[in-house]
Amino acid sequence: MKYFLDFDRTVFDTVAFKKAVAKRPPVLIVIGQLKDALVEFFRPSTDTSRRRHFMRTWGTFLSHGRFAFTPEELQEFLYPDAVVFLQTHDCTIVTYGVRAFITAKVVSALSAFPNLHIEYTSRKKGRTIRRLCQESKDDCTFVDDAHFQLESVAEWCPSMRIIEMRRDGNPGLGRWPVVHSFSEVV
Repeated sequence: MKYFLDFDRTVFDTVAFKKAVAKRPPVLIVIGQLKDALVEFFRPSTDTSRRRHFMRTWGTFLSHGRFAFTPEELQEFLYPDAVVFLQTHDCTIVTYGVRAFITAKVVSALSAFPNLHIEYTSRKKGRTIRRLCQESKDDCTFVDDAHFQLESVAEWCPSMRIIEMRRDGNPGLGRWPVVHSFSEVV
């Protein structure tokens, strides 16, 4: 069996990731503090609290910037059942989104899986999955949480097994089997 898997909210806990990113200082705050810190550098004073605060915030931003994540940081957001599934099944990640950001995020998060194929698309996944299925001799399954992607694949690949992943606990549309973890997929 060949599996085509979505990344966000299927393999990767995007909700927790976004909450973690939101806690980081935005670049505009850091730049605003840079101005205050530069004033401190050029004005003799015994009070260097703004400079210290800026340096601490700047260091945090540099080490935990919004677009610079280490593989170890991102791997924490992979669902544990997804890690096991990726290790034990023939899978291809098919992801959709802003290419620069999604590429950096997906490649870093999945760096522990060097043989895993990752396919990016800027449109609905149906056509891409159809092309990828033509290269496979196995039966294929597609797993995603986004209804418009499930509908696209159902239209382009009518014989494919389609599964709706609901990590959020919601019931799903009911047009396809609904699962809440990869242990229910096989």
